[in-house]
Amino acid sequence: MMNFTIKLPSHLPLYGLIAVTIFTALRGYSSVYYLVLAIPLFYYLLTRLNSLFFINKNHIAFYLFIYYSFFVILWSFAFELSLSSIGGIPRLLLMPLIAFIFFNFLRTEKDFLIALNVIFICILVGALSIIYQFFLGPIAWFAESATRGVLTRYSSLLGSLTVFGSVTGFLLIYIFGPLNSLRNVFSRASVFGLLCIATAISLQKIALLILMISSLFLLIYNIKFNGLRIKTGNLVALGLLILSLPLLLLVSPMMQTYISSLLTIVFNFDAGQFSSSLVSVNDVRTSTLTLESIIQRLYGFTLLAYEDYGNYIFFLGVGMRGGAGVMGMDGISAHNGLLELLLMGGPLYLLIALFLYFDVQYNLYRDITHKLSATFFILNCIFLVVAIFTAGAFFQPSVSILFWLSVAYTMLRKTNTISLSK
Repeated sequence: MMNFTIKLPSHLPLYGLIAVTIFTALRGYSSVYYLVLAIPLFYYLLTRLNSLFFINKNHIAFYLFIYYSFFVILWSFAFELSLSSIGGIPRLLLMPLIAFIFFNFLRTEKDFLIALNVIFICILVGALSIIYQFFLGPIAWFAESATRGVLTRYSSLLGSLTVFGSVTGFLLIYIFGPLNSLRNVFSRASVFGLLCIATAISLQKIALLILMISSLFLLIYNIKFNGLRIKTGNLVALGLLILSLPLLLLVSPMMQTYISSLLTIVFNFDAGQFSSSLVSVNDVRTSTLTLESIIQRLYGFTLLAYEDYGNYIFFLGVGMRGGAGVMGMDGISAHNGLLELLLMGGPLYLLIALFLYFDVQYNLYRDITHKLSATFFILNCIFLVVAIFTAGAFFQPSVSILFWLSVAYTMLRKTNTISLSK
């Protein structure tokens, strides 16, 4: 008799926790979501709770961020003189504590590779959830959809309406990056095609801009380490996508309207002026990307917050109120994941976050010839750009989880406590 055995990953519950953490839209389906998230989270934390208080000097940047986050919570209560901040505690601590769990339970390069694959698959599922709604209508328990002009914008399984636009570049690196995760040309073409379709349907300016910036980072990496050579498989994948585009437009003529609208929003480029067969779009011009809107994201909204909060932001910040909706509180959002830290915890919180970020990047760059390190380095370059234009970048699960995974990875690499693949 033949025996059939299935070997499951040793950290399967942890990989399940990753998926539950990323799919934040599930909380709209049932409040059981919070229980499913909390049980494994507390289990992993309680198992290694003692190590939260024993600090290796090589890990000082990470522990400074966690400890100061606890201080921000205490300061929030003092600033508010009420318990109104209590709902923001899990939002503030979730991702740093997830990184703490990664650090304590992932022990081999294979563990991190599987975690990466789980994260990228979740992002792809998020893209598919947008495409599904485009063809079959909105999902009732997702975050509410909105309109841009006369076109509907859909949220995704990843969370709010704007989350998917911030993670498009991460999926691009998964498709064409150093790890070569998708070795089959057809798989690369298919996933890239789905990414492009979801980007167009999202009608998010940042989605297309991050794709372009991510392509530039990837090009710089390839030129530095591979010269001007382009992998044949990547060219074939792009060729297949281009050849399949007319078929897509025949299947769904409305797709052409979405593509034209996105081009108009980002570049003020009207495709209809070149051919009568192309759609001319005028009703989204009020949403066009401008220098003024970029400046608003860079520091304009933060200046508005300063007018309201005053010099508190240059002292200890205003606590979780500075995170506004990201922390579940009423407040003025910086719409900038870095300056948001300034509003929440003052200059010291921002400096600690930057110290952690550049400490991770420095150690990854020292090992840039290693493909996993190179992948994390490129992903974190994208993350920094995303953080400048995205509220809650360090705390939103889909946006920040790859950064926090890289934090755990570099902490283990610095102390040589990770088993590397041969």
